[in-house]
Amino acid sequence: MIQTRAFLLPFLLCALCCSVASAQTTSPETNCTIRSNTSCEECLKIVSCLWCISTQKCMNYPVRNVLPSHSLCPLSDARWGMCWMNFQTLIITIAVFVGVIFLAIFVCCFCCCKCESFG
Repeated sequence: MIQTRAFLLPFLLCALCCSVASAQTTSPETNCTIRSNTSCEECLKIVSCLWCISTQKCMNYPVRNVLPSHSLCPLSDARWGMCWMNFQTLIITIAVFVGVIFLAIFVCCFCCCKCESFG
């Protein structure tokens, strides 16, 4: 189960980048505010929508900012992509995942350089 979630995170990050790049205007089909007071699942059917649990509002993701402002919705209450994970946890998980990858690359490079000096 945890491995499946780990594989979903890069795809969610990619989807976030795509939605930020393509969601400059909202059409009636992607207007997220009409899905307010429904459910998180209903709101997040549209990739460019952000659900706020505390206000039960569905809103368009603020494309001009990477992170939604606290006045719009606190990160611990914001949901994007998945209803079971808040935005704050998503950001921390992605940061740890990227950090582990960089650390692994650094260790591999260090080991390769160390082995070449013995030869």
